Amino acid sequence: MGKYKNTSGGPVQVSFLDLRTVEADEVVELPDFQAAHNPESKPGDPDYLAIAWPENRWEPVTEPVTGAKASKKAAE
Repeated sequence: MGKYKNTSGGPVQVSFLDLRTVEADEVVELPDFQAAHNPESKPGDPDYLAIAWPENRWEPVTEPVTGAKASKKAAE
C-alpha cells in the first residue's frame, strides 16, 4: 500500500476503496499491486501486476522523517 494525494481538483470515486469518494487534496492509502500479483515476480513477468495511478489525478505522498529515524539520520 502507498499513500497518494488526490490532485485532480475534485472528488474521485475509487473502486479499490469500495467506490469511496476521495475528495480533492485528500490523502488515502491505495494498493500498489492488483490482488493476483506475485510478490516474487519482476517487471515484465506476466504475474507482475503493478498499478499505475494516473499522474494527473494522484500524487505519491512521502512521509516526513520523524522520531527515531530522524535522530538516526542526524547522527550520520
